[in-house]
Amino acid sequence: MGSPRNATRRPVALVGIAALLVASVLAPTSVASWAQGPTTFTWGKSGDADSLDNNVSSNGETSEVTTQLFNLLVRAKPGMTDVEPDLATSWSVSPDGLVWTFQLRRGVTFHDGTPWNAAAAKVNFDRWSDPNSPYHNVKGADYYYWNDFMAGTFKEAKVAGPYTFQVVLTRPNAPLLYNLSIIAFEFNSPASLQTYGGAGVGLHPVGTGPYKFVEWVRDDHVTMVANPSFFRKGLPKTQRLIMRVIKDNAARFLALKSGEIQAMEAPDPDDVKVALRDPTLKLGFRPAFNTGWLRFNMNNDLFKDKRIREAVAYAINRKAIVDALYGGYGRVADQHMPPLLWGRASVPGYAYDPDKAKQLLAEARYPNGFSFDFWYIPVSRPYFPNGKDIATAVASDLARVGIRAHLQTEDWAAYLKDELTNRFPMFMGGWIGDNGDPDDWIGHFFRKYDPQQAVLSYNNPAVFDLLNKARMLTDQSERARMYAQAERMVLNDYRDVPLAHASVPLLMRKNVEGLVGQPDANEYMELVWLR
Repeated sequence: MGSPRNATRRPVALVGIAALLVASVLAPTSVASWAQGPTTFTWGKSGDADSLDNNVSSNGETSEVTTQLFNLLVRAKPGMTDVEPDLATSWSVSPDGLVWTFQLRRGVTFHDGTPWNAAAAKVNFDRWSDPNSPYHNVKGADYYYWNDFMAGTFKEAKVAGPYTFQVVLTRPNAPLLYNLSIIAFEFNSPASLQTYGGAGVGLHPVGTGPYKFVEWVRDDHVTMVANPSFFRKGLPKTQRLIMRVIKDNAARFLALKSGEIQAMEAPDPDDVKVALRDPTLKLGFRPAFNTGWLRFNMNNDLFKDKRIREAVAYAINRKAIVDALYGGYGRVADQHMPPLLWGRASVPGYAYDPDKAKQLLAEARYPNGFSFDFWYIPVSRPYFPNGKDIATAVASDLARVGIRAHLQTEDWAAYLKDELTNRFPMFMGGWIGDNGDPDDWIGHFFRKYDPQQAVLSYNNPAVFDLLNKARMLTDQSERARMYAQAERMVLNDYRDVPLAHASVPLLMRKNVEGLVGQPDANEYMELVWLR
């Protein structure tokens, strides 16, 4: 799920020591650039994976690793959200939108030598879709992305030829191609599934990607070595990739300055300023492919009144908050979808007008304001770099019009569960995009009403109907018009207060080349080389 990207912590365990010893002997030496400079690239991560099987993980920390080990039918282009061929070289869809046919790349093998073909693709699709597959059941896990993006329209997977693979649907699914560019639709080696089972491949990942798995030391690092048979010739550009887990932002920055790591994500804003003055470091960015918003629980009696929601929106000086608390890398959001997406609405955004807020409160019979609990996220996200500071600023603005917001928070895992109940009257929410289709954004959050969930407490059947129709159309221009119309309807209802989008700084040493910030935060490390 794009929003949480929450890292589940487990006890430290050692995986793959024997593989590390073998890899040190057998590491490939065929890329000419390796002889010209350092051959190990070390990346500083902000958290650890919970599994190396992205099919059953919604953890963004997992995705950063598995992107280096696996391939998809199609993938996002470097630095973009548009799709390009990956393990499929071309594709077509039947006139009725029910059969997608993929021509598969020939001559590709998994890291264990198993051939990639239509039969291998079907094994994986069957695993995701069929509870009776011998590899489907994984204790304590779920196929989150399959359930969200594919299960509702999928009928069957078919081998139409050795390298021709078909996905048959029960009804059209217009975002399907974009959805298949999500790393959760990675392909495991069928032989590895037989050897390790569905539960075991999370510790023994075997893909077709640019790097091969060596070891995983929980909460410390993942080591990978170059795949000499990778189908993109000349890649990867480094012999070894190490992903170091350094959870503290300041400690991660010190490791960068000392040269223990060559690049890092999620720096503190003050450390970005220090890096800009350091001649040994340089700055890159992930595009602003995220949005943070304040969400009303419209099942709550207070926030059922549109005038109350509107008053809150008018009372918040969003520009002042973004200018003060986003380190210069934020911009005020005028809607849910970020600037990179097609299908956005042309809207001015909510104005800052405290006098109008007071007028609305009086009309709603709250001339002296009211009190309520406002829940803020306890972790740092690109769209909310410091949840408490941003919530404090929001509460200060609300207080000026008589609205008394009592700040509350809790553990992140509990927070994610409680937003699926009616506990929160108003709370922070947000999204980091999974792909470049608007359905991943407005289509995901406004798909239905649930009287038991704050996160799905908006009930507008006209919006739901519009989005359902947009999912089934093949004409992108018509889909774009419908998503923009739905966005305007949601904004007119003051369902949320969109607050900010933010570019995400990446810090690296001066000799790092080729690191392209990826909108979904899963960089292609095979492009990186060290001078």
